[in-house]
Amino acid sequence: MQLGMIGLGRMGANMVRRLLKNGQECVVFDRSPNLVNHLVKEKASGATSLADLVTKLDGPRVIWLIGIIYRNANREQCSSHSVD
Repeated sequence: MQLGMIGLGRMGANMVRRLLKNGQECVVFDRSPNLVNHLVKEKASGATSLADLVTKLDGPRVIWLIGIIYRNANREQCSSHSVD
């Protein structure tokens, strides 16, 4: 199985490590290149952008997105970071 993972904080990175350990192929992206580089050293495929992540996945694509919800953020702050 091939899986794209967006969001490589503590939870996302550990999920990728478990998937890799169990023989799954992971393509990873995070807005912090250092987090991507750490997982590339552990045999994940790194992506430099969301578009790059999509092109590296075979169809049908499976992408897991992990993000942070800020309790004090208003709707305008959240929508200004949307991905098209």
